[in-house]
Amino acid sequence: MTHLNKDLARTLELQHKRTVKGLFLKIQELNNDSKLLLKRLEPHIDINHYQLAMDYVNKYVSHTSILNLKFITNLQNLEVLVLHTILIEYILDCETSQPFEYERHLLDDYIAEAMILNDHAPTLYVNHKKKMLHFITNQHI
Repeated sequence: MTHLNKDLARTLELQHKRTVKGLFLKIQELNNDSKLLLKRLEPHIDINHYQLAMDYVNKYVSHTSILNLKFITNLQNLEVLVLHTILIEYILDCETSQPFEYERHLLDDYIAEAMILNDHAPTLYVNHKKKMLHFITNQHI
């Protein structure tokens, strides 16, 4: 009986490891997609106009910036993913020179995928969005 319990425990542990690894790989994929989307926007916008938003996001990015996102600790970090999408959303909301409909559609898909990765993601999204807007507003005063 104990042999059966050990096998079951080992199987469950391996299944859990695969699930966690898959989660981190999905976060990494979405961060890479967001990075490509931001790079796609850069030639059409004045990125310096969004320096305050990037300053807020960069407080949570280790050893690099959101514009040059690298390192597995950043790419597989749900918080960085959420902040990445918030930054792009902020940029798209502020831009009026072009409609960026395709980019908005891509971003909406990335946000929807990020929100179902973890129960904590929607709360993280709402809290960081409020904090970033508050940070930007207070820096202008």
